[in-house]
Amino acid sequence: MQEFNFVMPQTLNELMIALDETGGRLVAGGTDIIPRMRRGLFSAATLVDASRIDELRFIDEQEGRIRIGALVTHQEMVNSALLKSAAPSLVQAGETVGCIQTRNRGTLGGNIANASPAADTIPPLLTLNAEVRLVHRHGERLIPLAEFLVSPGRTDLAPGELIHSVIFERLLGAWGASYLKLGKRNGMAISVVNAAVVLVLDSAGSIQDARLALGSVAPTVVRSSSAEEMLIGQEPTPKILNQAAEASAEDISPISDVRSTKEYRLHSAVVLARRVLTEAVAQAEGKLA
Repeated sequence: MQEFNFVMPQTLNELMIALDETGGRLVAGGTDIIPRMRRGLFSAATLVDASRIDELRFIDEQEGRIRIGALVTHQEMVNSALLKSAAPSLVQAGETVGCIQTRNRGTLGGNIANASPAADTIPPLLTLNAEVRLVHRHGERLIPLAEFLVSPGRTDLAPGELIHSVIFERLLGAWGASYLKLGKRNGMAISVVNAAVVLVLDSAGSIQDARLALGSVAPTVVRSSSAEEMLIGQEPTPKILNQAAEASAEDISPISDVRSTKEYRLHSAVVLARRVLTEAVAQAEGKLA
């Protein structure tokens, strides 16, 4: 590994100043950066460690909006009663991240900042219409997660800026949310394909809102507008769910790599889309009065 300076701020304000003045790279759990540095795939003159900033470690609800701090670990999300109630698909995604050691070190902010097309937490967050709160020593901004993701490994994060938290509205009424992941083995696998969905039913049982996201099948995780438009206003029959799943193939552009062929990803994306849609309908129908 190369030599680098290491800074460990104790407060959020100190963290923002350190990032701004050193131009360093932020590290939290280190589950991605450290392995990449060992392989010579990452370089930085200064690493700024955020792991002691308790101001970035929270899960709460304010006026119907769920907030998750950037330093919340995947295991903390899995254990959260609030998220189990308000965002079960995000909990499902957290359960699939690596092994227990990785889940106890890796953070939500790191998973988002890494901007991998195969990231586990991004598909459910996209279907929750999540926004990312970004802070800098001179201000802050709120940006939709879909706009924050630019390309593989690239985000809209500006120099000196860091992810503070992720925010989304609590779902109301009869809704369902599901996440599934396909990997090359049962545990500690990077997604070959993953899928997440949110469905909301109206009082008559028709689909009022539909949000379907697919990962590892395009340069970034993508929402399937073709499937969503087909579903809204329809009765959630197996036939329409299958048609919507098939339509999702129009919105993806999978490639072949060491983990899969593009043909297998295309087929698997449709299968996973059908399964998460079916599960979300079952959840939503169970909530109908």
